[in-house]
Amino acid sequence: MSKDSIDLIESKLSQMLTESTRMYDIAMNCLLSDTNLDAVRDDLYATDKEINKLHKAVRREMIIHSAVHSRNLDVPLLLSFMTMSKDIERIGDYCKNLFEIAETGNTFAKGEHADEFQALKSDVGKMIVYLQSCLSLDDESKTQDLITLGQATTKSLDKKITALLNKTVETQYPVATTLFYRYQKRIVSHIINASTAIIMPTDKIDYLDE
Repeated sequence: MSKDSIDLIESKLSQMLTESTRMYDIAMNCLLSDTNLDAVRDDLYATDKEINKLHKAVRREMIIHSAVHSRNLDVPLLLSFMTMSKDIERIGDYCKNLFEIAETGNTFAKGEHADEFQALKSDVGKMIVYLQSCLSLDDESKTQDLITLGQATTKSLDKKITALLNKTVETQYPVATTLFYRYQKRIVSHIINASTAIIMPTDKIDYLDE
């Protein structure tokens, strides 16, 4: 691919991650504080639309590049960009799901797990920003560190989900809390998948353990 095309696509992917961070912060603030949902709802959904717009722009640039440079296509790179764009787009979808938990009247602003939820918000938010850094630096070591961190986080979230389903822990909103952890896990999983697209061979993207 030409450097101009690569730079343009990477720029749009970076913008998608910036908007994803914004959506994640809005959704989590609605769950973990006294944020007025009506005051942020339009902003949340407008940000999601912007992410979708950028996702389509990435696809469009790839199609244009393919048409112009059909004899010299870097197919693995194109597939990597497509994977990353889709995974980033999905982060926004799960942010909407988190916001929908808040819309049902569930709140995690208080209670014995409040500090844990705040720490999780910080950790996952940092992972989105870290992915953005990995994309711009193209640093395999840092990207692998992010993947390792993400895997540890998903395992931890799996244990919390299992404990809730088995009723070995008690919480004020068991159903909402289970969904909360599930959506966090999906966000982290998409961060991991997008990270694999940076450093893995095309056939191994999304398949770390195979």
